[in-house]
Amino acid sequence: MGEEATKTIQTRLHIASGERSWLHDARLASREIFNQTIRLKQQGDNRTEIQKEVDRDDFLRNNKCAVVGKALQTWDSYQSLKDWWENQDDPDRGKPTPPSTDKSSAYPLVMAHTEGYRLTVNDNTNRVQFRISPKPYKKVKGHLRGEPDAMDELRDALTSNEVDIGQAELLYRDGVYYLHVTVTREFDVPEPDTADTVIGVDINERNVALTALDRETMQTKGTLVLDYGRVKQERQRYHTITTRCQEHGKTSIHHRLGDKEERFTEWVLHRLSRAVVEFAEQFSNPVIVFEDMSGIRDEIKYGAYMNRRLHKLPFHKFETFVSYKATWREVPTDTVDAYYNSKTCSCCGERGYRQGRRFRCTNDKCNLAQDHADRNASVNIAWREKTKLDGNTTNYRTHKTQPQVRVVRLSGSGRVSRPTSSRFLAEQGVLAHG
Repeated sequence: MGEEATKTIQTRLHIASGERSWLHDARLASREIFNQTIRLKQQGDNRTEIQKEVDRDDFLRNNKCAVVGKALQTWDSYQSLKDWWENQDDPDRGKPTPPSTDKSSAYPLVMAHTEGYRLTVNDNTNRVQFRISPKPYKKVKGHLRGEPDAMDELRDALTSNEVDIGQAELLYRDGVYYLHVTVTREFDVPEPDTADTVIGVDINERNVALTALDRETMQTKGTLVLDYGRVKQERQRYHTITTRCQEHGKTSIHHRLGDKEERFTEWVLHRLSRAVVEFAEQFSNPVIVFEDMSGIRDEIKYGAYMNRRLHKLPFHKFETFVSYKATWREVPTDTVDAYYNSKTCSCCGERGYRQGRRFRCTNDKCNLAQDHADRNASVNIAWREKTKLDGNTTNYRTHKTQPQVRVVRLSGSGRVSRPTSSRFLAEQGVLAHG
């Protein structure tokens, strides 16, 4: 079946002609347009009225329309969050605040391809050349740099009739200009019921546990546990800092730290989601299976501290990242019921209990002991997917013997010059050969 997927390719600018100050001025103008758009939207203006009001001579009109569209998307996201908060019976978190209109820092320059910016491939050098129009009649030109795989994807997109080049955002960080380009194409993603390998994914506070089972024999093909506990630690640290900042009225620091926390979390989730997909690609005709977490936030009713901890876990975002990366690789995804996966024995189906990270079955005839309770949950998720696909209503379960779990972290001990690659993370899983 044909399914569209959009991917963002991150590149760096090597500027050959034009003034860097033009880019900076355009980004400041973008911030002013963003702020003005939010103010007008709060007053009840529609999109047409807003675009007329924010029009200016020193800013390209097509870029203005793109920035207005980005601001309205931000407003819609705020409205969705506000509606969700108002529908809570007893909301334990503060009311969401509308997008800020007092920021004066630069905002990403949003551009449409062939209008605000244009990319071409130089046949002689094989470089991807860019032309950006930050101001009317003023152009900045040069070529793009990036990871070899990313640049190859961008070249293919520019030379293919089946791939659409979409909007791009110009960003600035640590003295370097970046261009984030979106590309959209259609994929033939197979249906889950055609899979030969079922990969259960269990997501919790600290780990992402994966187990690949053969759909026919339910033999374990491989297992991997990815540790992302640093996200939990960093979020707790940022929460402590921002709480103290709010107490002393330092709201600007609060916003800046919130942005850093979000960027760090997304960086980790992108790395881990790539590792999940690359782990799946090691097996024949895989399907990646998640727990259906819809409504889980409504069911979590603990104290304020535990609610904040669990509500901030990025379950949905991680699943979204994996799903779109899997679509790009033409790997199907699916969901199954989430009830008692962590407490159910993956061998006999009886209820068991956890001892720290270990799992032990209470059935005397089974007496299963797993070295990692989260891996036990991932086996249950895979088993439930097989039952869902095959309509199997028997009590057949998986085998008692499972490969020893190997927990993999983003970087090893000691000093490292660069983060561990996602492909290396995926390859650290224990594979059951033979």
